[in-house]
Amino acid sequence: MEGRVTALWRYPVSSLGGEALAACAVDVTGLAGDRAWGLADRDSGETACPESKRRWRPAPQIRARLGEDGLRLDFPDGRSLPPDAAGDALADHFGFPVLLRPHRPDAAETATAGPLKPRYERHPIHLLTTASLAALQAILPDSAIDVRRFRPNLVLDLPGAEGFAETGWIGRAVAIGDARIRIADPCVRCAFTTLAQGSLPQDPAVLMAIARRNATHLGVLCTVEAPGEIRVGDAVRVLG
Repeated sequence: MEGRVTALWRYPVSSLGGEALAACAVDVTGLAGDRAWGLADRDSGETACPESKRRWRPAPQIRARLGEDGLRLDFPDGRSLPPDAAGDALADHFGFPVLLRPHRPDAAETATAGPLKPRYERHPIHLLTTASLAALQAILPDSAIDVRRFRPNLVLDLPGAEGFAETGWIGRAVAIGDARIRIADPCVRCAFTTLAQGSLPQDPAVLMAIARRNATHLGVLCTVEAPGEIRVGDAVRVLG
């Protein structure tokens, strides 16, 4: 099966909104700069968890991006700030003091300073097809089925793919430009898919539909077998 990359997304800060890219280097850790940072309560050390705690629900309303001058946080009120100047804006946004902390896999679970342990131990690339988005939109014609709800790294369009196509590709390799990835697991969805962000309203029906129609799976998680640069428009081949 062959197609194209239609979108490429990176999320420099876990739980915050991400940035659409034209191209990005990919290695065994995923897209360069993806989920390199996290948010935590300054006083308790609690990691941001918008899908389960109301106090963190405003997180995806902030957009994180990496530019030539490093990490920037774009706030709903129009402010765009580097991490070292964003403390007051983060506190205003959430209503309590928040720290931006780098992720490190061997970090302590409960430390209130220093690196932050990533929230999930998961494969580094999240892939979603336009077929899955179309299938979900057909089930929920009155809902805003937007790629931002599902936070994929790669969005692929493969003519002929139907329904939740990638769920059936577990174990197969995918050649994308000069890179190659392997589909390892279905992506189990959580309440993050229902949250309001940007122009998208809160919509509990999204997660309920995914649970009913595809066992709470939407998209797949992948490992990287051959590093390379991936670009929007690259040819895609699902192998095997």
